[in-house]
Amino acid sequence: MLAKIISKIKDEQNRVAHDLAKVRPGDGKDVGYEFGHRQGVYFGLQSALQLIENLLRDQDKDHDF
Repeated sequence: MLAKIISKIKDEQNRVAHDLAKVRPGDGKDVGYEFGHRQGVYFGLQSALQLIENLLRDQDKDHDF
């Protein structure tokens, strides 16, 4: 189950990165906002992955004792 969650987060992160690469200067009215928003989503997903990894690492440490 957890592997599916991690996979979905990584898939979404890849989708956001792909969308981010498509934003070009001059497309739309507020490219800077859209670029920043997508960057925030991308790094938010990265933070979620790091949180899961840290929780798993801490859980493994608790079981080692």
